[in-house]
Amino acid sequence: MRKFMRTRAPAPPPLARPLDRPLTNGKTNGHANGVASMRDDHLSTASSRPWSPAGEAAAAAAAAGGKLWEDPEFPPSWRALADRKLSDVVWLRPHELSSRPVFLGEDGSDPDDTSSDDFDARWSLEPGLAGGAAGAALSALALAPRLLRRVLLPRAQGFTRQDYDGSFTFMFWEWGTWREVTVDDRLPTRRGRLATSHYSHSARRDDFTLPLFEKAYAKFYGSFAAVGAGSLARALQDLTGCIVQSFPLGGGAGGGRGGDGRLAFHVLNSAVPRSTLLVATVEPDKDGSWRRLRCGLVAGQAYTVTGLARVRAGGVGGAGGEVALVRLRAAGGRGAWAGPWARGSAEWRALSDRDRELLAERHNHHGEFWMSFTDFSTTFSSLCLVHVGPDDWLLEPALRPRRPWRAVLARRRWRAGYNAGGDPTHVETCSTNPQFHVSVPREEGSGDGKCHVVVSVCQHYRARGGEGRGEGGRLLAIGFAVYEVPRAAPRTAPMQLHDQRPLDVTHGGKAREVVTFFTLPPGDYVVVPHTRLPHQDRAFLLRILTDKQTNIWEVNEDNVIIRDIASEFLDQATVDLPPSKPSKFFGTVEDEIDVEGLLKVLKSWRRRALLARPSRELARALLALADRAGAGRLPAAALPRLLQLLHYWRHIYLKYGGCTSTCGGPRASSYRLRALLWAAGLSASNKVLECLCARHARGATLAHDDLVVALARLHLAHERYRSLETKLKSNPLSLEELILMTIYS
Repeated sequence: MRKFMRTRAPAPPPLARPLDRPLTNGKTNGHANGVASMRDDHLSTASSRPWSPAGEAAAAAAAAGGKLWEDPEFPPSWRALADRKLSDVVWLRPHELSSRPVFLGEDGSDPDDTSSDDFDARWSLEPGLAGGAAGAALSALALAPRLLRRVLLPRAQGFTRQDYDGSFTFMFWEWGTWREVTVDDRLPTRRGRLATSHYSHSARRDDFTLPLFEKAYAKFYGSFAAVGAGSLARALQDLTGCIVQSFPLGGGAGGGRGGDGRLAFHVLNSAVPRSTLLVATVEPDKDGSWRRLRCGLVAGQAYTVTGLARVRAGGVGGAGGEVALVRLRAAGGRGAWAGPWARGSAEWRALSDRDRELLAERHNHHGEFWMSFTDFSTTFSSLCLVHVGPDDWLLEPALRPRRPWRAVLARRRWRAGYNAGGDPTHVETCSTNPQFHVSVPREEGSGDGKCHVVVSVCQHYRARGGEGRGEGGRLLAIGFAVYEVPRAAPRTAPMQLHDQRPLDVTHGGKAREVVTFFTLPPGDYVVVPHTRLPHQDRAFLLRILTDKQTNIWEVNEDNVIIRDIASEFLDQATVDLPPSKPSKFFGTVEDEIDVEGLLKVLKSWRRRALLARPSRELARALLALADRAGAGRLPAAALPRLLQLLHYWRHIYLKYGGCTSTCGGPRASSYRLRALLWAAGLSASNKVLECLCARHARGATLAHDDLVVALARLHLAHERYRSLETKLKSNPLSLEELILMTIYS
């Protein structure tokens, strides 16, 4: 298995194929990022009415008795800026700063025109202004205008609308859900100009799209300071909802800090033909300011990788050998490469006429340029891969020439005491983690048959408190492991991992998402998401992208009785009686006993170690299991068989429960519940097992009495279901019968 990347700490509507049931070959189009096909009315542009100054629109609203809206949830104060020192900031509306303010689409250009070089010019950030990661991410999405439009125009809005009320709405992705964020248009200014220390500016002074967007983004995270502290990978995911991973290169202030040139080339070679946007940046200065480098690039600006090529160097620099070239695009054409292989350079002129014409045809967009891969990997400091799912691939015409990903998604939860088994170093519990089977079939005529796979595990988080806010106020260390399934292993039962060596283990720090991009040859594999430490509760989102037809399903079991232990005790052939003479005791009880009588029997047999603390709930469950007539009483003749069953359950509890001694007696690990059920002749689905743990386990332990209650209820449920199935074949079920089945159990 070749792994392209491991991300340590990147910044993170259900899919069409949620893993709530076994998946098929994937002929349906699953969501990769929670974005369904959007109707045209949700994608409408700004009003097409003739342009009128925003000041006139505001004056008209005031004349009509209206008042421009003020956002009560994000008022203009130092708290919004998260800086008490900014006491001289004045909050003004755009029509107070310009007589002709413009929002996206109001300048006559078409936001869906991907061939227009003027489109992305509006999102180029002027060198020298502190734009930050959010502005760079917005600029990078100029190559995917439909995705950009979803963020900026979830509804018709702009300064020229007759019903303009001073509000603007934007869309941001938060853990699988698109959230609308509405803000007013009051912006922080100093001496009549926007406070550039907190804002990005578009190249056009009257265009207020970027300042309004960043205000909404600041509200999304709680303050402008939280936005300024974010990474480009985080911003790209917030704006696209896609799987985003960051990859370090060798450039920047810490040149050569861990970038692997060969690995980076494999990443580019594998990602460029597929539905993945690649965004490269040069590390800005420590104070966040931008600077133009001698090579022509602008530090901090986003550059999008658009293609690869190999050419003969023509004797210049490479002694006639082949050179790998990377094609990049700078938004708005600002900050283009001026080094080797730039148009007009010595390397460019030394190319053959045919090669030069081919390269010139391939970079026909304003702002595109070629550079060698060596210069690329040593000049740029980081590379972000935005893996676009199949629904967004259909939504965005600019991505149609690229190969789409196939996608599945699962929303699950690590629950303490049930499936929060920790990483593979915790050999006793790691097998209880959720497991997802990936089957890569061998296709005829497909070369080596290898499949490119992207796996992402994103834990639940809240953007409002910043990137470090999880469910409980903090993020957990999460990751996942990939195992190859042995040929003889069953495909439905969870794989026992304690004696298996993983192909790869991806550990993350306390990041909201970990991602790996790798290749898998044909075969069967299991992906196991985990927290680093066991017994930690957290919801997570698993997304798996593949570029080939694969079968992916959650490893689960059916709810069946594998071995009917209770019926085997009819002939008393499998398990010996407890070491006593029960017949003497049975002669002292009445012919029939109720719950109180059964409870007395159980308490008197407590010294036999069959039960630790018999309770009335336990007695009711056992009575209902043996009382087929629903009379509420149990024949005394049924007691020996019942006690034999209890004796057997005690035996498997001690043998398979991994029991530890406590002051209250031995206690089994709740993570061993599946093994205990198997020993008792039952199998349970993941959901049933989770409910059993939630109902009967105490922390990460399971008392013997609780196991007996769980087994009794499971057997009773199977019996009731068989009765119900037989009943429905002949006559409809009455309400009375349903109530009796529900209550007396």
